[in-house]
Amino acid sequence: MEQKRITVVNMKGGVGKTTLSVNISYVLSRYHHKKVLLIDVDPQFNATQYLVNQRNILDHFKEKKTVYDILLPNKEENISLSGGDTAKKTTLKLKDFIINIGNYDNSSRLDLLPSSLKLINFETTKRGIENHLKNFINTKCQGYDYIIFDCPPTLSILSLSAYLASTHYLIPIKPDYLSSLGLPLLERGLKEYEETYGHRLNPIGVVFTMVQNTSTLPDEIKRSILRSGSRKIFDNSVSQTVKIARSIENNIDSINDFYNNGNFARYADEFKNIVDELIAEL
Repeated sequence: MEQKRITVVNMKGGVGKTTLSVNISYVLSRYHHKKVLLIDVDPQFNATQYLVNQRNILDHFKEKKTVYDILLPNKEENISLSGGDTAKKTTLKLKDFIINIGNYDNSSRLDLLPSSLKLINFETTKRGIENHLKNFINTKCQGYDYIIFDCPPTLSILSLSAYLASTHYLIPIKPDYLSSLGLPLLERGLKEYEETYGHRLNPIGVVFTMVQNTSTLPDEIKRSILRSGSRKIFDNSVSQTVKIARSIENNIDSINDFYNNGNFARYADEFKNIVDELIAEL
């Protein structure tokens, strides 16, 4: 299959973006037998903390390179993308960057390319590094079926890097009026990216997250989203619950435990249904 690269993006924080990114990645790998790479492009590195056991996360940061190392302006002096022998370059392999989260059969796996708090240094960077992530993926990440980007809630050089490396985008949104107001701004920003760089992403649609009552999503919010230019609203959504957050806070050791725990079955099924719809849409 042709590799799908999906940016999960919203200009507003607190909309469940990371939770959606992580669970889509997990369901694709475990239940749909895909090779998936989740790339954490957010300086808050929530996706990294979500998937990596808190007791081991500092060890991983000592051992692994992160997205920060890929985006460094002098990257060409540190990472050889071609694998060629030069006096200035040190050839780093993909395994120097990724953390394997799980292997679910002979053909599927979930890997994480972690973020770093140091990414905040790039938030105000204008240009010059925006293609580094795309070049890295084109050279080193062809073995994956899906690459998912968890982006920061800003249109910065970090979001631009993910945009240029992606083929599709997905928007998570809370079903409230204030959250829907940011959609025209987001769509306008993505349009400016397209006009400036000549690279267009395919819109997948909008997924409602943190929904208190899935049977009564406000029609006015739906109309507002459709007016913004987003072409599809997913039929399936993610419920508002503290259980998911508490499972992370209590570090129920791994995302596998979340999906194997009957107390979370309802919420696990919601993510499975979203992925089914995502695959059908793609």
